[in-house]
Amino acid sequence: MATAPETVRFSPESPGEVTALMDAMVERGKGWINVWADVGDDDMPQRRSFFSIFSGMGPAVPLCTWVAPQPDQKPPHIELGIQHASGSKAAKRLEQLGHPVPERWVVLADHPKRGLVIAVHPDATVEATLEWLVTAGKALARVPLPEQWRASVHKA
Repeated sequence: MATAPETVRFSPESPGEVTALMDAMVERGKGWINVWADVGDDDMPQRRSFFSIFSGMGPAVPLCTWVAPQPDQKPPHIELGIQHASGSKAAKRLEQLGHPVPERWVVLADHPKRGLVIAVHPDATVEATLEWLVTAGKALARVPLPEQWRASVHKA
């Protein structure tokens, strides 16, 4: 039976509670965490028309996902995902913005609607992956973002 996700508010400058949850998921070999800027409904951009829901763009406030290494992966590795509205070639855009995908991390997918998916090299720490993910989310955002973030923790 699946349990309801736990929501944690955090600051990217002090993510200790979130990274502790990530470490536990790495040990168990299951679970994922969605993180996004804590933007209120009033701050969200409104869709221009009904037909915009069929556009090839993701959300204006990026939804960033961290997935624990799965035991059946060879080698087991963390995967990151970012749904965003910045268009195609997000990995190239991040490189141009001075926040490239780290060396030895592999871009698995880079699609304007489904997002950017990355396989993280096994030697990366959870702290490094969360820091990279949040910074990439900020860079790909189409609206100003607050300092506070939320994490939806799915322990699986």
